[in-house]
Amino acid sequence: MEKALKEILGFIKKADNFLLTAHINADGDAYASVLAVAYLLEVWGKQYRIVFNDKQPEAKYSFMWGFEKVQSYSPEKDYNFQAAIALDVPSLNRIGDPAKLLPAREFCVKIDHHPQEEDFARYSLVNTRASSTSQLVYELISLSGIALNQELATLLFSGIMYDTGRFSFSNASLRAFQIAADLMRYQVQPSDIANHMFFDNSFQSMKIIGYGLEHMKSYLDGKLCVIYLPRDVSEEDSHSEIEELANYSVSIKNVEVGLFIRQVKPDFFKVSFRSKGRVNVNTIARALGGGGHNHAAGCRFRGDFQTLLSRLIEEVKNNL
Repeated sequence: MEKALKEILGFIKKADNFLLTAHINADGDAYASVLAVAYLLEVWGKQYRIVFNDKQPEAKYSFMWGFEKVQSYSPEKDYNFQAAIALDVPSLNRIGDPAKLLPAREFCVKIDHHPQEEDFARYSLVNTRASSTSQLVYELISLSGIALNQELATLLFSGIMYDTGRFSFSNASLRAFQIAADLMRYQVQPSDIANHMFFDNSFQSMKIIGYGLEHMKSYLDGKLCVIYLPRDVSEEDSHSEIEELANYSVSIKNVEVGLFIRQVKPDFFKVSFRSKGRVNVNTIARALGGGGHNHAAGCRFRGDFQTLLSRLIEEVKNNL
């Protein structure tokens, strides 16, 4: 890993005018890792722009340094990048429209902890054993020689906290705790970070979560739980706030796989998969054109709900 980190740092030192981007529906790890790399570029005097596919930056991450630098992709804007760093994203299609802005492969960097799906960058660090992309960025910054401070440490801690589920998921490794302990030396405030990312939801979001829990259904002798939100219930709400329903779907006794299905358009659905460990939901998600981790993954589906539900039940049944 050190060799890859040195190669990435060497490229960053030589290049300039960077695009920084991450996956569609950017989450806490995506924001934190991108902004931490932006901090490094800032210290090194590099030009950069942060461009996400999402229609607007997610307000719950506004406590992070550099949040105001995050832009939403617009076909009307003039973009011209010499280099790019894509973080927390395994493939170009998961980047969305900003993927159109990437320069040639030899000028691209990829830092990620998802299983490898597409090799689109010459300089690549992919480590599925890492708790988060922010953990890998911590290693990058440690090797870079720039000094850690409260702002930077808060970014890195936030990303690790988010992707480990507040250090409760199976990816909360010894290394993740070691890094978290090191970052605590810089006056990081874990309770404040947790409040921003997990406990600062709108009143309407909590009501929608209640609707989802009230209408959840069980299949396959209680081993599969499905929470479905039709468009008329959730269309006005923040995606990130109600995404907690994905975790609730697998928090029930005897459930092995949980699904959170959200209708975005009449014939378009987003599916979040969760597993307690026995079932690799990344395999199921990839069968439907998505991907992710063994215990958490996602996909998108065009068609009708009943067709989607039947296929999901069959895929889960075949993997139990």
